[in-house]
Amino acid sequence: MKIATKITLGYGILIALIVTLLVYHVSLIHRMESIQRTLSEVHFRAALAFLQLLRNLDQIEEYTQKFFVKGDPRYFAKLEEMQHSFGQDLQQLQILGRSPEEQVAIRQLSQSWAEYTQMATEQEQAFQLLNPPETANLRSNLMEQLQRLHTQTQNLFQATQAIVKAQVEKSGEATQRAFLISWGGAAIALILSVQVSYWTVRSISEPLKNLIEGTRAIADGHFIHQLDTSRKDEFAQLACDFNAMTRRLGELDQMKKDFISHVSHELKSPVASMRETTRLLLDEVPGPLTCKQKRLLELTLESAKRLSSMIANLLDLSRMEARLTPFEFQEHDLISLVQTVLAEFEPRICEKGLCIDTELPESPVILTCDREGIIQVLGNLMDNGLKFSPHDAALKLRLSRVSEIPERAIALRRQKGCGTDFVLLSLADSGSGVPDPDKEKIFEKFHQVKDGGRRPLLGVGLGLAITRAIVEAHRGAVWVEDSPEGGSRFCVLLPTTAAVEIALRQGVGG
Repeated sequence: MKIATKITLGYGILIALIVTLLVYHVSLIHRMESIQRTLSEVHFRAALAFLQLLRNLDQIEEYTQKFFVKGDPRYFAKLEEMQHSFGQDLQQLQILGRSPEEQVAIRQLSQSWAEYTQMATEQEQAFQLLNPPETANLRSNLMEQLQRLHTQTQNLFQATQAIVKAQVEKSGEATQRAFLISWGGAAIALILSVQVSYWTVRSISEPLKNLIEGTRAIADGHFIHQLDTSRKDEFAQLACDFNAMTRRLGELDQMKKDFISHVSHELKSPVASMRETTRLLLDEVPGPLTCKQKRLLELTLESAKRLSSMIANLLDLSRMEARLTPFEFQEHDLISLVQTVLAEFEPRICEKGLCIDTELPESPVILTCDREGIIQVLGNLMDNGLKFSPHDAALKLRLSRVSEIPERAIALRRQKGCGTDFVLLSLADSGSGVPDPDKEKIFEKFHQVKDGGRRPLLGVGLGLAITRAIVEAHRGAVWVEDSPEGGSRFCVLLPTTAAVEIALRQGVGG
């Protein structure tokens, strides 16, 4: 599924849930409005009609008793007026009554009222013909009928009150249900939003993380790194293109290594022959030489030595990149190795008039390392410092134990299992320094810093590349920074004990 489809589907579910909740709340609001209208209009008017009915019944009862006691026609007229008002109120109740219970009670009341009006008419006519003792009987019959009307009116009022109470309870239940549904919908929406966000972010962050790791691996020169292409989205196509790019870069890098290795190997024998031939000529084996001829042959021999050294460095670097250098990791005293290198470079130091300031720990610094490799690292740093320091300058060599990885050792920070105890070796020279743009590049093959931007300085750009390869084989880091006194300071950070175990486990040098 494509990333755009995943995002659209996820947020479509959230929008559908929100719309559903909105529609439900709108319908609930309409239902509550209907209940409130019924309570406020219909039942309020019905309550007023009930009160009027009860008042009219009381007056009907009063005028009925007065009429049958005194026989005054005016009371009978009032009685007819109250009867007419009661009939109108009853008709209004018939219109307002909505529930089945109310309709049944209204029908019963209407039937009893019809019986009463018929009885009242008949007994009013009979009242004119009877004697007063006989009229008591008529009055008693009418009072009984009025009592039934009172009872039925009360029953109708109670039925209406029950309907009102049921409507109020129904409104409360609807409100409670809406409350629960709202909270439930909010909880579901929150859970879905978290799940959709997590699903969306994960579907994007994981391939991006893999792509970052792959890019970092390619930047570190590991061209065998491949990304997973089993997904069904845009990242799968990106991974396919990335893998094709890495394969092509790997092929080009291998072609370059093979070419350098082959050319270096093929040049080694002719250069050795040139050096031996030049030495024979300098030894005057074929015959005597003039001073000028000797000078030319000495220059030729020096050039052949530099060419031979460059070829040897190329072969060493090719073997290291191919993991064919036979490193032998054993415990060595790093102070002793430093002193060995200083003794080898002492003639050159004196020849150039330099002085070297050393600061070494008093106790031995035991390091698990390849002795020849570390000596080569120290020799390359010393050679580099001698080349770029002016005459009568000073070199400062420092060796110390550290427990934390410095900020500049970025590559070492990415590695796992490199230990917690380190040694830091630094060599500061008095040269012109390394420009900031070249501080990383000088450890690449054939990179040379230009003097003032005009011409490359001495060297062919292999010594520091070999140094970095050896240091990284020991799971260490090397970098250059500006020295506070001017010039550059080269730093080498090495783990004390973890390098050999990790290197042997991962097959370094074998």
